[in-house]
Amino acid sequence: MSGDSGPPYDREMPIWEHLRELGVRLRRVLIVFAIVFIVLWLPMPDVHSHNIAQVAIGFFTMEYHPIIAYVFRHYILDLVLSSARSVTCTSNYVVVGNLTQPIGIISTTVLGPFVFSVELSVVIALLVSIPVLIYEVYQYVKPALYPHELRAVKRYIWIAAVLFYLGVFIGYYFVFPAFLRISLFWSCLFGFVHLLTTSGFLDTFIATLFFAGFLFETPVMMALLTQVGLITPEMLSRNRPYIYFGVLVAIAVVNPDPTLISTLLWFIMFIVLFEAGYAWSKNIYKNMPKP
Repeated sequence: MSGDSGPPYDREMPIWEHLRELGVRLRRVLIVFAIVFIVLWLPMPDVHSHNIAQVAIGFFTMEYHPIIAYVFRHYILDLVLSSARSVTCTSNYVVVGNLTQPIGIISTTVLGPFVFSVELSVVIALLVSIPVLIYEVYQYVKPALYPHELRAVKRYIWIAAVLFYLGVFIGYYFVFPAFLRISLFWSCLFGFVHLLTTSGFLDTFIATLFFAGFLFETPVMMALLTQVGLITPEMLSRNRPYIYFGVLVAIAVVNPDPTLISTLLWFIMFIVLFEAGYAWSKNIYKNMPKP
């Protein structure tokens, strides 16, 4: 490709140079991922104690309290228990230590708690590393983009990242607790004891966060496809019933909590996002130069 016909930042490079650059950028992402993962396994600082030696030998004296355990107990388990307490039920309380809780999480394997903590650490480290991954991928493909393509990428990539984290937040703070409350409500009706396995709880929790994050990418995908000319607002409006039906079927298949109520909740959320994307698509199409 000549310098006159290609993108302004493009340059001829052997394939192994491209692979080497890609490897360097991915290595930076892995370093950030590893740092976050390791930090989560460091002993949780005790603000009430200044005995550094006691913290250092805590692992060997079975007084080891890693940060990941603190994060789970105070930011995930507390959310679960507070959601459960909002359901009025007196027939399915279980004893956890000296506390009586409306819900319990149990381990069914010898190394279940350890595997649980590793998987949760991986997920948190991945969520923290995603912005670095986006930046490194952007820097890698930047030389191959024309000016108008670069403007489009700059415009949409960070909006997509913000919407993804907004979806993760809504999945964490609203959707997952709603699933728990619905499940507990039906357990109360039938008098079931509501116990969750570590693997089942974590799989549903992770799937809910990422499913909500990717679902919130709907407006960005619609805007980007409109920008490149693959769809038009008129096409979206004409095919809206078919889009809704297809998405409803897809949600029913890949839903992290495959129940009728949760499927309807996800579908209602998609409708709101689709209509927002439709309005955005109309605005983009209106400002596009017509042939």
